[in-house]
Amino acid sequence: MKVMLILPTFGYDHGYPKFFSNSDFPTGFAYIAAAIKGSGHEVVGVNPNNNVNYATAYDMVRSVIRECLQKEMPDLIGLGGLSTDFNFLSDAINIIRENDSSIPIVLGGGIVNSDAEFIFTQLKPNFCIKGEAEEVIVKLIRALESTTPVFSEIDNIGYWNNNTPIFTKQNYNYIDINDRLFPDYEPFELSALIDDYSMAARYVYRYTRNNPRPMTIVSARGCPFSCTFCIHGDASDTRKYRARSIDNIIEEISYLYNMYNFNILIILDELFVAKRGRLAEFSNALINAKLDNGWDFDWIFQTHSNSKIDYETFKLAKKAGCYCFTYGLESASPAVIQSMNKKSELSEVIKAINLSNKVKLGFYAAFILGDTVENEETIHESMQFFSNYCINLHISFAAISPYPGSELFIHCLNNGIISKRLEYYRNIDKEIYNMTSIRNTVWFSWIYLCIYLSQFSNYAQTTNASSCKIDLSGSSNLIADYYNQSIYNIAAVCPHCGESNDYRELLKTDIDRDSNSSKFSSSLKSTIVKMVGLKANKYNVIKFIINGAIYFMLSFWKPIYKDLSPLLGARQRSASFVTGCKFCHKRIIVNVATYNNAGLFNKIRFFLKKVLRI
Repeated sequence: MKVMLILPTFGYDHGYPKFFSNSDFPTGFAYIAAAIKGSGHEVVGVNPNNNVNYATAYDMVRSVIRECLQKEMPDLIGLGGLSTDFNFLSDAINIIRENDSSIPIVLGGGIVNSDAEFIFTQLKPNFCIKGEAEEVIVKLIRALESTTPVFSEIDNIGYWNNNTPIFTKQNYNYIDINDRLFPDYEPFELSALIDDYSMAARYVYRYTRNNPRPMTIVSARGCPFSCTFCIHGDASDTRKYRARSIDNIIEEISYLYNMYNFNILIILDELFVAKRGRLAEFSNALINAKLDNGWDFDWIFQTHSNSKIDYETFKLAKKAGCYCFTYGLESASPAVIQSMNKKSELSEVIKAINLSNKVKLGFYAAFILGDTVENEETIHESMQFFSNYCINLHISFAAISPYPGSELFIHCLNNGIISKRLEYYRNIDKEIYNMTSIRNTVWFSWIYLCIYLSQFSNYAQTTNASSCKIDLSGSSNLIADYYNQSIYNIAAVCPHCGESNDYRELLKTDIDRDSNSSKFSSSLKSTIVKMVGLKANKYNVIKFIINGAIYFMLSFWKPIYKDLSPLLGARQRSASFVTGCKFCHKRIIVNVATYNNAGLFNKIRFFLKKVLRI
């Protein structure tokens, strides 16, 4: 049987085009491809990304899918993704049906795991798979090849019987995770992604190398914790944390290194260090493997503050090539941490920050604000913690999202915060929800402004580039070509440790086409509209004034706005880019002598500081 697997379009609802890096590749598709090929069937991969020759993302997806259907004529089509891929999946299914309604479609991934019955009945694929799909899809293919298929005997699927949705028994007694085939990326032309689009990765996944070649790996599945905002929160015991052996991980690293010659390894699982000693065991094994095989790459991992990693272990990881680790920070308010059921302690976070400084490892984390017990006092606690401990770290800010599968999603449904389920899915990640005790008129204006200001990282320490020259080596970059950018070779001294760094960055030299200033201007307009509680597509001056603009201005006098002061920074912003020091791995801003992309931010900063006294 020929099975076509279609990747989701990255950023489908958030502006076209969005360039798709290997660091964002949905690894589950590669595992499914390996399972299908391992059972003797053919896999055709479709990657509707990084094609800029269309008016909209929908036009691109429609053209790519139609062309592949006509060329390949598959027997089965596999789709999957997260809840945030709802609109893409809905459009993709309709496009497939318009072109050939006879081809069965199977849907899987987090979007099914989190809300199977609603998604299956709403999107109406022929089948859905809940949970890990490697063995299930092979059984489904076998049934489809039979003259008398019996779908009821396949666990963990949904199918239709006389227009009635049927869901079979849930059985999460999966095979040993070490017996899984390694993911197969070849159907999706991963080499081209690494060669041409690595510069689209977020800076923390590429700054250690001037020619980054990131690769991802999953060393475990599931999570033993049940944070209220996480989609793992409702997992049964049989779906809890399952870690691969260190030998198995090293074996896959060897396979991937020989195949793709990567130089940055991103360990994707949310909890790489669940048990004390695992990081040390991995680091020792990796040190030996690097010596034996001549591997040269840096790596980054994620963990939980309960891992309580000590100085010697961090030092060992550094020796093995680790340059950064991610902590689930989320909040610095004890009340919010307890409400989130995070099972973490701020003292351990502070200890990890101090150790990262001592060992010279990067610390990467996010504040997600807006929990159900969030108020002005808890926000002040988080922002004060940020100001005291996080200014030099790789930090981001976001609003907490009630994703399907999480306790927060149920909370929002039960309390009318989400009143229309379908509308919620269609606008997922486009809107922020107020689950706090803060009034809407204050909360929305504050959180949107917080997110807008934080993207500039103006609080980070700056350094002036000592050299900034266009790369004349003749190498081109597809992203640079589209945005009318050039590749620059840049030298700068770290303001923290004094070490000399060299970088290779995409920077604009011509402001006439799609300049950052126009991008941020558009972003600011969208932000302001949301801050006063309006739908962007209904925006007009009269409604802007009537629906809260006056209150919006007056609300800046509330103490909560003073907490945004650290995000404004101590100085005006210059033409610059955000990166990390390759030696101490702290976040820095490098000022460059290219076009000035900071005028709009500086005007906003002046208004907030001088007029509104933030």
